[in-house]
Amino acid sequence: MHSQSVSPDWQSSMNLSSPGFQFSPVNYQALFLSQINTKSLFSCAQTCHSNGNCRIFDFNDQSLLCRLFQGNIITMGSIIPSSSSQSRVGSRKYNAEPFLNHGQSCSLCEGSRYMRCINNTCHCEINTYFDGSICQSQKLLGDVCMNSTECRHDLNYTCLPRQQCGPPSIQIGTVVAGNADGTSGTSLTALNYPLALTIGIDNSIYVSDFTNNRVLRFQQGSLTGSLVAGTGVAGPSNNELNGPIGIYIDTSFNLYVVDGYNYRIMFWQNNWPFGVRVAGTGSSGNTLSSFGLVGGIFVDSQKNIYLCDRDNNRIMRFSPNITNATIVGGTGVPGNGSQQLNSPVSLFFDEINSYLYVSDSNNHRIQRYHVGASLNGTTVAGGNGQGSGSNQLNTPYSLWVSTINNYIYIVDSGNSRVQRWSFGASYGVTMVGNGAIIRNDSTVVQGNMDIRLSINDSNLLILEITKNRIWRFQLI
Repeated sequence: MHSQSVSPDWQSSMNLSSPGFQFSPVNYQALFLSQINTKSLFSCAQTCHSNGNCRIFDFNDQSLLCRLFQGNIITMGSIIPSSSSQSRVGSRKYNAEPFLNHGQSCSLCEGSRYMRCINNTCHCEINTYFDGSICQSQKLLGDVCMNSTECRHDLNYTCLPRQQCGPPSIQIGTVVAGNADGTSGTSLTALNYPLALTIGIDNSIYVSDFTNNRVLRFQQGSLTGSLVAGTGVAGPSNNELNGPIGIYIDTSFNLYVVDGYNYRIMFWQNNWPFGVRVAGTGSSGNTLSSFGLVGGIFVDSQKNIYLCDRDNNRIMRFSPNITNATIVGGTGVPGNGSQQLNSPVSLFFDEINSYLYVSDSNNHRIQRYHVGASLNGTTVAGGNGQGSGSNQLNTPYSLWVSTINNYIYIVDSGNSRVQRWSFGASYGVTMVGNGAIIRNDSTVVQGNMDIRLSINDSNLLILEITKNRIWRFQLI
């Protein structure tokens, strides 16, 4: 459909949907302009054409209701079935010609329906930004951005360091376990060099409190933990731990603990006062039944245990009731080849696709293995040498992968930051640390940290090891 007046600057071209559909905006309040009753689809299109802020409309031929919206129809809503069989959705099409005078003297855009005069210069209309070619709709919460002009200023959105539009306040972290000032302790509200965390299906937080030789559980909203494994005293008995490292909680709240200096994996059934050894010999070793100091642990739905034998540069998988492990990554010899690892410290297993992600710390990269298919790893983050560039990592520590959008979250310990790498990306963006947080006491996150995503990926949890506390940051 085309509607044209005398001036070429007032040309407007529309895309129309098939009959039987209406527009559903992602944020009705932010994008809705007005609604009127008109006699026809053509009249509704003319009304949108005459409104400089209108970019989307729909018309219900039964009620004669014409609704006008701001926004980009591709990213800011969806076209859904309508109760009216002839209802249609229209969206305006643009080319660069009407925007050629952007940034020029106002005399060159006088009377334009696409730009307005600000300080004697032609600028985009309200809630739009110039992308170098045309004035695009400003973006909403969570949309990808490169600078703040792309985000809806009227909603107090800016382009966050994570390259998403949102309010500055979303960058403020909340301490959800441990002392906020970073001090250590032995009480149920304190931690002492905690090394790992895991999240239950109820969003409760489990922490391996290394120096206190125990595992604590913090229910959502509580800063007081409860003891779920260990006694607080180092020992080799089945109710004791000696330097717990990695932990994993399953959907039945059964706990797996890497019992560091006892060189064993302990299984604590929910509410049991003691654990059962399910892997390891109790002594350091490099056989298929033994391991050295272990980093991360992951357990799949079949109760196969995956663990990082960082001392022996390999990833082991222990099947239930089987003493000897299968090697699923690394050769046991440190190196930087596609089959090798050098001090792997953390892992994540994507069971649906059989992808195993490994933090290959001394190679400054994240490797992905296709379990059961190949022992060759593929670099999916870093791998460009040790450094602080957006395409580099420096001694990556912990990692976690979103099951919703495949984002890889990485503790880039040598750069004191948490990076997020999109699937297939050649660089990462800073989520936390390295000056990317507003509140002063959360800019100092540093060194080795463990990370997890909450259920439904609504929050990023960061355990700051040397500061004895866990932060929660909202995701969008």
